[in-house]
Amino acid sequence: MQVAFSLIVPTYGRTDDLAMLFSTLNRQLQHQLEVIVVDQNDDDRVAPYLGLLSPDIRVHHVRVRKKSLSNARNVGMAEASGEIIAFPDDDCWYPDGLLSRVAIWFATHPGYDILAVGAQDEEGLPSGNRWPQDQCDIRPYNSLRTTFSNSLFLKRASLPRRVVFDEKMLASEETDYILHLLTLGLRGRFDRSLHICHPRRDMLSGTISSARAKRYGQGMGQLARRHSLYALWAGLMAYEVFRAAIVALSGDLHGAKFCLAHAQGIVFGFLSPAPCPASTGSLQAE
Repeated sequence: MQVAFSLIVPTYGRTDDLAMLFSTLNRQLQHQLEVIVVDQNDDDRVAPYLGLLSPDIRVHHVRVRKKSLSNARNVGMAEASGEIIAFPDDDCWYPDGLLSRVAIWFATHPGYDILAVGAQDEEGLPSGNRWPQDQCDIRPYNSLRTTFSNSLFLKRASLPRRVVFDEKMLASEETDYILHLLTLGLRGRFDRSLHICHPRRDMLSGTISSARAKRYGQGMGQLARRHSLYALWAGLMAYEVFRAAIVALSGDLHGAKFCLAHAQGIVFGFLSPAPCPASTGSLQAE
């Protein structure tokens, strides 16, 4: 069977969320699928859930020792055989018919190698890719707001094997990966007329810790330094300080603390950038 889509699902610690994702994959009209579950758990909690996937879907269950999202994605990419690769998290889900629409999009946009779609939570509110335009080419200046990992779809034939997700990035590793691809001449497009679904997790949603907000900021700072995005870094700093002030004036001192933690991370990440990108030699699987 020729595989149209390879869906790489790194997973660690979740089960019921996986069941939701798998149920939405079963409902896709485009059934030329393979699902590559990169299992980072030390136990066998994932195994019973693999049987929930339709027999029409090719399933690869890959166990890895290392707890690293970037390593898991790289391992999955090495296993992938589909024409289009995607990276759904183990807590996201796909609207009915999404993959058919993505396939049509690539067929009608042959000049593009990368598609980033929108992201919505269970209430239909934005949960990622908060760029103000609904459609635009992906550029360095908008990359942090258009390249949410769950929403990426990539032509496998266009991907150089030497470019991988960098485990040394504290966050924003998917944006770093996309920027390297753009540097090599690949073209990317953001199109919010299509979307995946994912719970909302940001500074003001109450779903993350200050430490995690700081780590996200560090990843952005690393990214800005690595790709010489100095104006973007200054803009990110100004935005977070301004947002912290507005949130504090509204009486939400707790939310302001998260914004300042994120800003602090942006500074630290920029001053202590990630080392040079990793190579495919970093992949670890059992």
